[in-house]
Amino acid sequence: MDGVHDLGGREGFGPVRWQADKGGEPFHEEWEGRAWGIFSGMGGHPSWTTDWFRHVRERIEPTVYLTTPYFDHWVQTIMAMLIDDGIADRDELLTGRARFEPKTETYPGADPAGARANFARANAHKADTPAGPTFAIGDVVRAKSSGHAHHTRLPAYVRGRIGIVDRHDGGRVLADANAQGDRRGEHLYTVYFKAADLWPEAEGRPDRVYLDLWESYLERP
Repeated sequence: MDGVHDLGGREGFGPVRWQADKGGEPFHEEWEGRAWGIFSGMGGHPSWTTDWFRHVRERIEPTVYLTTPYFDHWVQTIMAMLIDDGIADRDELLTGRARFEPKTETYPGADPAGARANFARANAHKADTPAGPTFAIGDVVRAKSSGHAHHTRLPAYVRGRIGIVDRHDGGRVLADANAQGDRRGEHLYTVYFKAADLWPEAEGRPDRVYLDLWESYLERP
């Protein structure tokens, strides 16, 4: 999906301000840890995947997306997924009080072992492919220029740019299809792009950007 969430390589947002965690704490505020815990606890749903989660998150209204914290996005996404699958409704989430029976056919009860199996299946990335790889290590490729309305892992800043295949990673679940419930495999490659081919201010520098890109993202120049 092409939207404000695709901020890689964008200008006008100022420098990325990085600071080391104080005392090794993984979260800045206590509620962020709770959001992480809720997300982890939801991983046992048989149809939810990381790619579906990302697609739902990308549908947050642009102004809200740009002006709210990272884990606030997670909370909004979790709420939307719960409502979409009939597990909770808006009033329940806002008040913290249960008021109706969830659609058990949507989220069948699972014991801990079943939930762990669902989580492992949803996050298994290796997959068979119907044919051999189209590209080989060292091939010159171009990232396709077109995007689409649903989830994609092809960042805008490399579209139409020339790169070199650095590694073939085998068959992996195609994120674009998996976000729509279609679990199928496609060859994945690590491709590097010269930074100078992406941004004019990098001219003369040896830096490279390495990206993992599926075969359908690539074409021969």
